[in-house]
Amino acid sequence: MFLTRFRLPKISLSLSKFLQMKLNSFLFRFLPFSVSRCYVAVLGRLYYLLCWAEKTLIRKTIKHVFGRKIPAPILNQKIKAAFKGIFDHYHEKLFVGYSNFPRLLKFLRSQVSFAGAENLQAALQDGKGVILVTGHFGAVEFLPGALALNGYPTSMICRFQTTRLRESMGQRAEAVGLHLIDADEGNIIPSAMKALKAGRILITECDEFDEWRPDPHRDSYFLNCRLPSDRTLELLRKRSGAQVITALMQRQGKKRYTCNLTPVGNGASPMYPPIHEQCLSVLERTVEDFPEQWYQWKKFGKIIKSLFEVEYDRQETGYLAPEIGLSLPDQA
Repeated sequence: MFLTRFRLPKISLSLSKFLQMKLNSFLFRFLPFSVSRCYVAVLGRLYYLLCWAEKTLIRKTIKHVFGRKIPAPILNQKIKAAFKGIFDHYHEKLFVGYSNFPRLLKFLRSQVSFAGAENLQAALQDGKGVILVTGHFGAVEFLPGALALNGYPTSMICRFQTTRLRESMGQRAEAVGLHLIDADEGNIIPSAMKALKAGRILITECDEFDEWRPDPHRDSYFLNCRLPSDRTLELLRKRSGAQVITALMQRQGKKRYTCNLTPVGNGASPMYPPIHEQCLSVLERTVEDFPEQWYQWKKFGKIIKSLFEVEYDRQETGYLAPEIGLSLPDQA
């Protein structure tokens, strides 16, 4: 008699597509918020049980960034909370896309507040639109709907993992006056410029790393890692004359959410870095304070994997150089 090694089946779907199975879109019409949240967390843990390499990359990326700054016990708590934050993000995505629509509208009106709304209102007075820069942070899925329900003319650049979600979000956006710009339809610059010229708010994300238009003559820094410098925001700002404001939707607990609006007032010059780098700086400070609410750890880890190969003192730092070489799907 002999023992054979048990191997878990591999899963080829991304977490986003895995959680957007047809059954889940049906269940979200009826499940209460707290029940659906627990349900997504269970599915998420199952996903990472099967996709252990992806889970490992996320853990090691967080350790790479914070390993020297946070004591090990607290760091492990942060890592655990980061996975919970990832599950919360996908729960919020499904809640916005598939939950009972009147219940969703009531939720967004009552549970989301804005800090610094006067900055946004003042910027809109110019008539040139506003570039509202957010990131893969907190309850960002609630941002466009909450703005639209508060009477702000809003457009958002987005990408959908499934046709079902694209159709559902298209119908819901139209019902509240929200304009969606599908990034899969090609060059989005003309559509973005059109929205700004119409005096609308244009929502975009500054940490969509694989969508950047790199500046060959400049680097940027994020979480102490060197990255290319993206030219897209500076291009939009110069062409439109629109003001730039960062918007980060922080989870406060007990189903309360606050969107922090921070003006970014200076364009690129010898004194000030490009707008994109200023926005990254705002996001960086927020991620350092609340790393568990940023859900771009996987993609960030894939980008900085080359840094993992640098020779560190492994005993002192606990960095991840010895355990690289993870092959992961490209889908978010």
